Amino acid sequence: MDLLTLQRKLKNLIRKEIEHEKATLINEKLRVFLNFEKQYGDYSTNLVFLLKKFAPHKEKEIIEKIQKEFRNYFQKIEIINEQLNFYLADYILLKDLRDGFKNLGKFLKQNYGRGRKVNLDYVSANPTGPLTLGNARGAVIGDVLANILKLIGFKVSKEYYVNDRGRQVEILGKTILAHLGKLKWEDEFYQGEYLKEIAEKFSSKIQNENPEKIGKKVADYILENFIKPSLKKFGTSHDFFFYETELYKNKLDKKILKILEKKGLVFQENGALFLKLTKLGESKNEVLIKQTGEPTYFFSDLIHYYFKYFLKKIKIDILIVASDHLDHTRRLKSALKIFKIKNFQFQPIVYQMVHLKRGEEFLKISKRKGIFITLQDLIEEINPGILRFFFLQKSPEVVINFDLDLAKKESEENPYWYVMYAYARLNSILNKAQEQKLKIPKNLNPQKTAEEILKIESAKEILRLIHKFKDLVIIVYQEKRVNLLIEYLINFAKLLHNFYEKEKILPDLRKLFFVSFLKNYLAFVLKILEIKPVEKI
Repeated sequence: MDLLTLQRKLKNLIRKEIEHEKATLINEKLRVFLNFEKQYGDYSTNLVFLLKKFAPHKEKEIIEKIQKEFRNYFQKIEIINEQLNFYLADYILLKDLRDGFKNLGKFLKQNYGRGRKVNLDYVSANPTGPLTLGNARGAVIGDVLANILKLIGFKVSKEYYVNDRGRQVEILGKTILAHLGKLKWEDEFYQGEYLKEIAEKFSSKIQNENPEKIGKKVADYILENFIKPSLKKFGTSHDFFFYETELYKNKLDKKILKILEKKGLVFQENGALFLKLTKLGESKNEVLIKQTGEPTYFFSDLIHYYFKYFLKKIKIDILIVASDHLDHTRRLKSALKIFKIKNFQFQPIVYQMVHLKRGEEFLKISKRKGIFITLQDLIEEINPGILRFFFLQKSPEVVINFDLDLAKKESEENPYWYVMYAYARLNSILNKAQEQKLKIPKNLNPQKTAEEILKIESAKEILRLIHKFKDLVIIVYQEKRVNLLIEYLINFAKLLHNFYEKEKILPDLRKLFFVSFLKNYLAFVLKILEIKPVEKI
């Protein structure tokens, strides 16, 4: 019994037992919660409160029916503070363990997504310089969500959208020309030693002084030599890189303009073409084409999303961007309603920035001014797995104060190492078994092994947490709170440490089999985070 099934069964029972109008009111407000505190069970629901409010005459009867009809799934169902709490039956845990023993991947796989196509657009940093900490945070969120979406049954594609045209590319080209002494330096130009080095490399290749063409070549160079190598070392991979310039090669921009004109949503003012966003509830209109005839980034985004939804047939697009894009994503969401794109189809995740702390000092970062710690620099100083772990600790809307000193500590004070120590302990048991020439028989009975393991209380608590993982990953997707996985891992490690310290495992082959299963399971969860486990500490 999982959370969604429990919720569905409760709603069906309410529809069956209570008159339609009141049943509808109850089911609209009914919630089932995943619990991690043992005293409140594994699941709880606000149903008791709702029954008291909308159908008090049915409360006792409904609760009794639930306790009777759900008794095979739960060993206990009780009311605490108007919450109905459900405690998983050993039968469910036994089935989980048996299925997990047979095929862990199949056991954890779900069909929640039903094969729907989801595209994740993340990192997508302008190719004007190396990746920074903020870009890295977006990379981690995107990687983890992509893995979760695959696990729960979506068909996933991972996109890096490359802004290789427009104002910032022109400024990049001018910056290179300025470094070569062909233009006077201006405050808006990009700074950083890397651009001086690039300018020297390109000095002999510049045939003309068209800033945008130069900027395009330099942007391509930065993408290939700075951005892609850093992403690879960090453990992030994309299925494809989509270039903004491609949007204007098949006249799709003309088609979009015709659609907008037919709907009466464009007008000209001072030589520029505007989109009437005020008609869609926004406070101001949006420029689509500047006085110069150059399309804006907003117009490119409209074309891009039309291309995704109607040509590539993407069902859902998840756009992961930093907080300085908050206003842009809100206005874009309004504009997409023109094409009848529903809210659930466009799911932006706006994350806050990362502040780097060394000792008591917060380091100042400005990409335009050339003051920043690159992702490449940080990878050389700290294990990418540690970076990923720390970047996942907070929900996207919370600012991260990344403590370099804590990240470097190899102690239980560092939560990354607390989890890794649990994995290393499991591995050490298996190594000792190998030294003692203990082997797990291939014909070990999964049913009998699971029955024996369930007699161990510390093992049973671990299994309760494993059962909840399948609920948790769906919640992570629904709420976009990747930090829940880190909280889960820390709790899981705590239970593993408790099991290790309480139980004498060797030479019991069934316990050894269980340890092997736990090691594989923990490695599986870490893989979702793209973190490599540490075998020995």
